[in-house]
Amino acid sequence: MPGFKAIELDGVTRQRTGREFHFDLQTRQESIDALLAELRVSPEAATVDPTRSLVLIGDTRWSIVSAAKAVVTESASLRRGGAKHKQVR
Repeated sequence: MPGFKAIELDGVTRQRTGREFHFDLQTRQESIDALLAELRVSPEAATVDPTRSLVLIGDTRWSIVSAAKAVVTESASLRRGGAKHKQVR
């Protein structure tokens, strides 16, 4: 199931502040709506840049990124084994 993560960025330095929310939703728009509900901010008070999945709320920025988890189907030793190349003489 796809998921999204909202990461708060400092408005000046654009560095992570450490505050983030995880949403198990299907689309970015649902995640943006859930973020606004979590922060108790009306949609009119936020500016959404859909091309970069950036939400501006006052002086804070929130970046919406995909948080899909990778599914591993083979063991670590098998994955590493393919990277080792033997020299043929």
